[in-house]
Amino acid sequence: MPESEGEACTAQDFAALLDSLPGMVYRCRADRAWTLDYVSAGALELTGYRPDELLASERRAYAELIVPMDRRAVEAAVESAIAAGQSFTLEYRIRDRAGRTKQVWERGRLIRGQGTSAVLEGFITDISPLRRAEHDLHERLKELELLYEVSSIAGDESTLDEALWQIADRIPRGYSYPPEVAARIQLGNRLYTSPRFASDRCCQSAPINVEGRVAGVVEVCRIVDSDVPRERYFQREEQEMLHVIAGRIGALAERARIADALRSSERHARDLYERLPIATVVWQQRGDSFVLVDHNRAAFTLSDGRVPAWIGRSLDQLLPDRPDLADALRTCAGSEAPSRREIELAGVGGLPSIYVVSLGFVPPDLVLVHVLDVTRERHLERRFQEAQKMEVLGRMAAGVAHDFNNLLTVILSYTGMLEQSVAASRASGSEVADLAEIRNASERAAALTQQLLSFGRRDVVAPEIIDISAKTRELRGMLVRLLGEDRLLTCSLAGAPCPVRMGPGQLDQVLVNLVINARDATRAGGRVVITTARLEAGDDDGVHIDLPPGPRVVLTVRDDGSGMDEVTRARIFEPFFTTKPPGLGTGMGLSIVYGIVRQAGGAIVVDSHLGGGTTFRIYFPREEEVAPRRPSAAPAPQLRPPGGETVLLVEDSEQVRRLVLRVLAAAGYHVLAAADAAEALLLCERNGGAIDLLVTDLVMPWTTGASLAHRMSTRCPGLRVLFMSGSPERAMQAAAELDATASFIAKPFTGEALVGLVRRLLDGEPAAS
Repeated sequence: MPESEGEACTAQDFAALLDSLPGMVYRCRADRAWTLDYVSAGALELTGYRPDELLASERRAYAELIVPMDRRAVEAAVESAIAAGQSFTLEYRIRDRAGRTKQVWERGRLIRGQGTSAVLEGFITDISPLRRAEHDLHERLKELELLYEVSSIAGDESTLDEALWQIADRIPRGYSYPPEVAARIQLGNRLYTSPRFASDRCCQSAPINVEGRVAGVVEVCRIVDSDVPRERYFQREEQEMLHVIAGRIGALAERARIADALRSSERHARDLYERLPIATVVWQQRGDSFVLVDHNRAAFTLSDGRVPAWIGRSLDQLLPDRPDLADALRTCAGSEAPSRREIELAGVGGLPSIYVVSLGFVPPDLVLVHVLDVTRERHLERRFQEAQKMEVLGRMAAGVAHDFNNLLTVILSYTGMLEQSVAASRASGSEVADLAEIRNASERAAALTQQLLSFGRRDVVAPEIIDISAKTRELRGMLVRLLGEDRLLTCSLAGAPCPVRMGPGQLDQVLVNLVINARDATRAGGRVVITTARLEAGDDDGVHIDLPPGPRVVLTVRDDGSGMDEVTRARIFEPFFTTKPPGLGTGMGLSIVYGIVRQAGGAIVVDSHLGGGTTFRIYFPREEEVAPRRPSAAPAPQLRPPGGETVLLVEDSEQVRRLVLRVLAAAGYHVLAAADAAEALLLCERNGGAIDLLVTDLVMPWTTGASLAHRMSTRCPGLRVLFMSGSPERAMQAAAELDATASFIAKPFTGEALVGLVRRLLDGEPAAS
């Protein structure tokens, strides 16, 4: 490389180096303006001016940037250094282009010349951050000193009163005051005085500020009878020291206030912890185990007062058979994440208690555990699920009964016709017996469908108010005969009336079915106990039921028989479920009991264990009083013969439609038959609306019998309606939505019953069958 290129490259590198320095490199004349002949690029950051604006004082002379108050001292120092031929070091202030004041440090030297013709060069840098840091450090050291001295006066164990007495006593002895002085501190309405203090005109004082306001004063005076001249006592330094002491006292008072607030906050937090309605315990991790270290009042109550004796014991000792809980605590402590789980523990009487346990980690080694007893809620949820299942089964049973009733209607009606034919032809006794067997089987099937409707709560009854104690007393003789001589029946009935509202005969079915089940579950010599009791609003007999609050009546049937396991107990109310051998039970008894109880607005609770007998508790809402018995029904009026009225028959079942058509036509009525509502309306139009009676099934495709009756009533004034249905509940509701001209007949029915009801309805007597 040529030598000229090497020299050029070195000069460029040197210029770049100067421009990169954190400050300004300069060469200037020693005139009053300090005219700059060279300045590095750092001038822009230092002064806010570009180098070209400062060179030869083009835009601004550097001397003009120096704060006027500092300029004279700078000029004197530079002139002295030039005269002595020495370098110089200065600190002074400048104002940059933006008007900001900066503390700068300058190092310079004389190159050549003398006086104002001298040439200087040097380096100037901004030391404002350094000076601010030094100032902050100095202030911090002062604060630390004050904190140390306050700490030396009042340790952590000292109260504010004790600390202020110590300060008042140490001021005369320990703060460089002249002898024979005394001090007094007033803070609020309290006074703290050193010995022999007396008010004297020769004194110094300083205010005590707490939270930005004057809260007191500290005062130093000569003691009584002092011979020291007044001018020897207090100088400016002592006054400054007194202000420092007043500041320390204010800081001490503020610290005491904060400590009091902290103690109050701790007491409040502890009180909140103790009053939490949820049981809370605290476990401390010690190695691989967890030890119980604290608990609140709710935990004391939940544990029946046993939890204090568990303090200091590990979870493995308290629950050795539940390692999963220890694993849950370790997981919570390891992940520091909250968790929640539901556990079952053995409860009183062997029944499990269910708890929701919430865990939370508290650094460094604590696990906070909330324990909520949800036994009642979970039992209610299970009963609700059982009730939902039984409701679904009830709907299914009602649907089966509806379809089956159509078939039984046909069987019973045709059986009646055959019986009339056989009687008229004087057939053999075997034929009559065969028809009787068919009728008996059909009637038993009808009774079975009635049981299905009772289970599904679809049967219609007119409820009465009855006293279950009195009714049980009346039935006792029959129940004793049902049990037999080898079993004992005991009745313990409430002395006061136990009125409930339910259908007539329904309590008989409940008691008979429960007593029969108790008989089958007990051996010879077994015992069955029936009790009745009144519960007032708010009474709790320990059994969880999903009934609205209010006064209740409870009927209990208990036996000492074989009992049931959990699987069997969960299915006892299902229709057709039975544990009896084939041919000895239909599986409908308890299903009927369940349907009756729910229809009466009650609830049934079963408690049973293998080998421990079975207890049925039935809860009913209690009524106000027992209603008098209804008078016996008046004898039915004599029916008039048919008069040839027109009847419109609507039935989607072809078998039932042919049957009813044949029965009514044989009785002398003019019958128009339709399979659905559209055909029925067409027949009504063709007949000019001259329809006397509409006989319709309640449930049909695409519409309902009630909707058809509404539409036809506008076209046929005075039209009477007879609903046929296997669901009497819905039929009665539909009849009530019309007027007194509507009634219903429940399937299955016989031809005689249908003809009689049609006649009464046409004669103006609404009736239900």
